[in-house]
Amino acid sequence: MQAKGQEDSSACAEAEEAEAEPEAATHAKADTATAAAAEEAEALLHQGRLGEARQTAQRALDTGVRPTARLYTVLGRAHAAEGDDDHDDRAEAAYRAGLDAFPDDIDLLSAYAELCLNADYLERPGRHRRGPELAARIRELAPGSVQALRAERTAGGKGIPKPARVQRHDARLVLKLSPTPRTAADRARIQAGTRPEDERLAVLAETLDALARHGRGPLRLMVVHPLASTFLSWVAYTAILLAVPAIPLPAWAACAAALPLLPSAVLHLVLRAARRRAGTHTTTTSTHTPQDLTFPVLPPVPAPTPRDRITRALVLATAVGAAAGSVTWSQIQYRDYPHYTIAAPASLGRLDRLELTPVQQGMADQLKANFAGVAHETFAYVYGNKELGRTAFIVLGATGDFHAMTPDLLDELRHGLESSGLTVSAEWNAEPGRYGGWMKCVTYKPAVSVPEVACGWADKGSMGMVIVADRGTGRSVAEGAARRAREAVLHRGGVDRTEPEV
Repeated sequence: MQAKGQEDSSACAEAEEAEAEPEAATHAKADTATAAAAEEAEALLHQGRLGEARQTAQRALDTGVRPTARLYTVLGRAHAAEGDDDHDDRAEAAYRAGLDAFPDDIDLLSAYAELCLNADYLERPGRHRRGPELAARIRELAPGSVQALRAERTAGGKGIPKPARVQRHDARLVLKLSPTPRTAADRARIQAGTRPEDERLAVLAETLDALARHGRGPLRLMVVHPLASTFLSWVAYTAILLAVPAIPLPAWAACAAALPLLPSAVLHLVLRAARRRAGTHTTTTSTHTPQDLTFPVLPPVPAPTPRDRITRALVLATAVGAAAGSVTWSQIQYRDYPHYTIAAPASLGRLDRLELTPVQQGMADQLKANFAGVAHETFAYVYGNKELGRTAFIVLGATGDFHAMTPDLLDELRHGLESSGLTVSAEWNAEPGRYGGWMKCVTYKPAVSVPEVACGWADKGSMGMVIVADRGTGRSVAEGAARRAREAVLHRGGVDRTEPEV
């Protein structure tokens, strides 16, 4: 009987072992499938294929025998990466479900803390309040870990360098230690593989890989020599801004001041993209690192020195000062105008100034009415032969603040003559002479006299017209008479007031 009982007991044990073996194999197979699904979802997340990453992770959670915290983390991050309120809600649901099953998983806690700490405290007050609690839990479970430091940084902890500063510091250090940029990238990639949990190494690997690409030498120089590149960029920015009023150049030329700053903007985008990739990338673990592809342990990032602070302050002051100076200088130039005095000579060569003629009085009255409240002073003079009472030319115009003057005004000369019923037979641009500005001449035929040439000028301090008879002497004679008459009647500082021959 006893022997038979022992035989029955052995048979039962063997049966239990036989049943346990398939069950263990099933669990091992399920674990392998779950791990493969998690790796696939993480790879999709790293590639930016967020929808596919979510589908892969959710399918594994729905069908898997033994879900893992890693799947919940990937699912939540794939939702949070969308930057949408609905996806943020789904990300929180995924994190909370994961923490119900794995309450102490450090990566899951870190991802959830990041979501909560970045939440708007007005729109999601409950979620925002949970952030510090999760950060405290991470510090309790893993003090000094990468996840704890990231939570502190996200929460705005004092004394913790910003990710961008750490990234630039590490990249600069390794680039200086490596013979080539590609060697630096390979070294970082291999060492990141030995410590896949080290976020700092992951960021460094992605950064150096991006900087080692063809055509990015200038970006590498900016990383290795930050102060020199910053100084040169802002000196060029300042020089362009100040050159606009100094030369002077058109106002739109100030847009070129953005060109020296473009490399810094490109570098910022490249580094930010590298940090984003590192945050969603799982580095393949390496069990052996060749000695010739290692670099020293990354040291702590030093705090900004007084020199750094002074440099930043000077750059900011220079940028603001250059912009303000350029705008102010340009406005002064724009609003500045030449100040003329009117002093018509009694005679010009053999021609006399004819006084109180009906033509002169009529034009003077008309100009005062037209320029009332606009011009400082108007004038109208007639020159000719006093004995014969014959008119040789008429000069008329106005002085004042015409700083917004453009050459388009001279187009009105032809339009005005044609609207009066006169026929314009020729029109051309003329050299304005010593006073600058613009000059345009037209030939027209009055009803009861010989053809006449009217040459109008305009600058930022005066406008006017000289009318002479067209006696077939050519355009150059009419232009010259107009320039000489203008310079004889109008005078400004620094300009020779010698009476010209007409």
